[in-house]
Amino acid sequence: MKKALLVVFALFLFSPHAKAQSLSSILKKAGRAEKAGQLLLAAELWEHAGRLKNSDPFYLYRAAENYARIRDYRRAGDCYLVALTDERFPLAPLRYARALKQQGRYVEALKFFEKFAEGYVGDSKALMIPVVENEIAGCKLALKLFENQDTILLSLIFPDSIHTSENEFAPIPFSDQLVYFSRSCDQHVKFMRSIHHGTKFGVPEEAISLPEAVSDKFYTGCFTPDGSRFYYTQCSEGCPAESGGSIQSDACSIFCIRRTETGWGAPERLWPYINFIGNTNLFPQVAHSDGLEYLFFSSDRVGGFGGLDLYVCVRPLDAEALDFSFPQNLGNKVNTGADEVTPFFQADAQILWFSSLGHPSIGGLDIFKTEKVDGVWSKPVNAGLPFNSPSDDYFLVLKKSGEGAFMSSNRILTGQAKNTFDDDIFELNWH
Repeated sequence: MKKALLVVFALFLFSPHAKAQSLSSILKKAGRAEKAGQLLLAAELWEHAGRLKNSDPFYLYRAAENYARIRDYRRAGDCYLVALTDERFPLAPLRYARALKQQGRYVEALKFFEKFAEGYVGDSKALMIPVVENEIAGCKLALKLFENQDTILLSLIFPDSIHTSENEFAPIPFSDQLVYFSRSCDQHVKFMRSIHHGTKFGVPEEAISLPEAVSDKFYTGCFTPDGSRFYYTQCSEGCPAESGGSIQSDACSIFCIRRTETGWGAPERLWPYINFIGNTNLFPQVAHSDGLEYLFFSSDRVGGFGGLDLYVCVRPLDAEALDFSFPQNLGNKVNTGADEVTPFFQADAQILWFSSLGHPSIGGLDIFKTEKVDGVWSKPVNAGLPFNSPSDDYFLVLKKSGEGAFMSSNRILTGQAKNTFDDDIFELNWH
């Protein structure tokens, strides 16, 4: 009797009806996970559903989109591959090529980008082809750069024992021995700091000297060169732990606090002509030159070239009020139809470092530099290796001593950073 019951149970378990119920349950869980922002779980569930249905392109494409958002380039590529010939997903070949590119598989990526450019017949072809040509230029640049790698030393600033699975980004070198940065934790961003001891940076700790009001929805910030003010961004939403990176475009505004004899003063929201209502204003960076204070930032306001553009405004250093000039777009040499973010102005050399998705890159976001000559910004130049990688590279800031830099990246670094899911802070030394 017991044996007969086992046979009946086995027949039910492997029947089409049981399989269908199992698939239905997986799909519901995948949808709930995606809606809740649990992108890794959603991706794995969509992929599981797709594999159950004989590699169904519909579910695997959805898995690929979620893998891409958390920057798991390998698994995203594996899932996009199944949808390459499915007419429902005309952009699958493009997305597959990008996944290959961000794995550093440039020769293969180049082939698929060129094939896509030749065969794409969608309604948006006129807009799509320049995008693909930009990707092709990036692959060719990467192949050239990797033939002649630079000898600049690059390493994680924190050892593996301190490394977390959260995004760590936006380094602020107060000095070569003291670095502040942002860390995403539990839907929020914490303002952290680490002190250099001997030959390495110590265990990071939360910076608690700033007013409590600053920590509410804090995102990124910067000190003025003299340390007398702190400009920072607050955003209306928290920072999702699985956002897939440290660039977000929720409603964000720029604030300032001033150092007083008794500590930091109350937050001051910058004027509405800087914090346009309904737009996001991100990544403030301040430099001093010739008696002026320069404020660079990114914004998606009307009148830009698309995505997040870079803007600059100025004010006299001896002015008490934070009355900056009206922000000026840096123009279409610097800005593109995609995102330009995380500016850093090297005032003594009149060089602006920034990251972009719109100029030819060897990965996703790449670091570029442009020089201001006679009031005009030059054509941006890709900073090359090791500043850039097949992954996202941004938030570059030079050390106070000028003998290196800090930056954020989700790259793999042999023996240190093992995956591309989250951002880490890296140190570059060239002296």
